[in-house]
Amino acid sequence: MRGLNGQVVLVAGGGRGIGRAVADKFAEYGARVVIGSRTAAEVEAAAAAIRARGGDAVGEVLDVTDAASVHRFVERAVETHGRLDSLVYCAGINARHPAEDYPEEAWVRVLNTNLTGAYRVCQAVGRRMIQQGGGSIVTITSMMSHVTTPNQSAYAAAKGGLLQYTRVLAVEWAKHNIRVNAVSPGYIRTEMTARALEESSFRDNILRKTPQGRLGLPEEIAEAVCFLASPAASFITGIALPVDGGFLAGHPQIVPRG
Repeated sequence: MRGLNGQVVLVAGGGRGIGRAVADKFAEYGARVVIGSRTAAEVEAAAAAIRARGGDAVGEVLDVTDAASVHRFVERAVETHGRLDSLVYCAGINARHPAEDYPEEAWVRVLNTNLTGAYRVCQAVGRRMIQQGGGSIVTITSMMSHVTTPNQSAYAAAKGGLLQYTRVLAVEWAKHNIRVNAVSPGYIRTEMTARALEESSFRDNILRKTPQGRLGLPEEIAEAVCFLASPAASFITGIALPVDGGFLAGHPQIVPRG
């Protein structure tokens, strides 16, 4: 990962969970990290922790549902560093409801953050990368980009759409020397999954379906993201890399009834 040293990396949704681990790992490899998150205290704490370890990081408030906020985030990064080498889109939320009772307000909120937010940020960053002659983008998709479980209609729709959006960008922007890939995390211990994983039946079911028999760590996702953003992955674009302990390989695609 030596090729990341000195690179300017934007992490949208980097205040906690996988996003924070990604920001930490890039800084560990010598990148200059710009962390964006909706909560000012959270994002500054993430940046301050990196600086305390000798890394280079700044935190900026970023609301991916607000086009003006996205514009400010990208422009400040360019003003500070002069270029953008990589973007990681980690922003995501979930709301679980049966499909027949899924509230429209929740549907719009999940899609706006997980999918439309990615469009806003990737488009703004992509325009800059086209001007400068290249770059790398990594989106954080999900197991729900590939398979489904009950009560996740909005999240699955958003993450499935994000994967296809990632592939479209890879195809369109390859001529501009911009690589666009995705990492699909398996079940990872984060603030977002904590409540669901407290349910022993859900957790035990996930562990049974994961060949490695354990939950993943945010740091394991971060390593994969850094690889895809680095020069080591120079001939890789348009892929979704599962980091899932074998979940997709062992997941039954067809469940017999009766």
